[in-house]
Amino acid sequence: MVRPVLLLLCLCLAACGQYPRDTHDSSIRARDAMRVGLSHDPPYVVATSNAAPSGPEVALIQAFADAHDLRVEWVIGGHEALMDDLLAHRLHMVAGGHTAQSPWTDVSWSRKFLVFDAARRIALPPGENAWQLEVDRWLHAQRRPLP
Repeated sequence: MVRPVLLLLCLCLAACGQYPRDTHDSSIRARDAMRVGLSHDPPYVVATSNAAPSGPEVALIQAFADAHDLRVEWVIGGHEALMDDLLAHRLHMVAGGHTAQSPWTDVSWSRKFLVFDAARRIALPPGENAWQLEVDRWLHAQRRPLP
């Protein structure tokens, strides 16, 4: 009786594959270029068309990219359009413009982190579980997240 149960268990485990995984391959697509939407939200994100983006959230995202050997492609735009692009999986994350009352319930959110004593978070595409875990683990390792 034990052998059939063990065999069934082994077959079930083999069928599971690699978890977590991304439904739209965000982790894999980020290797070509990590597309990050930025909405002008000083002092956290300074994003204008005539200068390179800056601010602590921009620096945090660049540090994440550097740690993972990813090239960042900054996409500057209005918050609503950027969030629509995130939902359509055309962006890997969106920073700036988020408030505690954000109406965007369909996106995923990074774990919270502190910037200037304010709790902040980054919008991530929904269903990209491996990508979410990669971002959250890195944020946690920075000792910046909230408990």
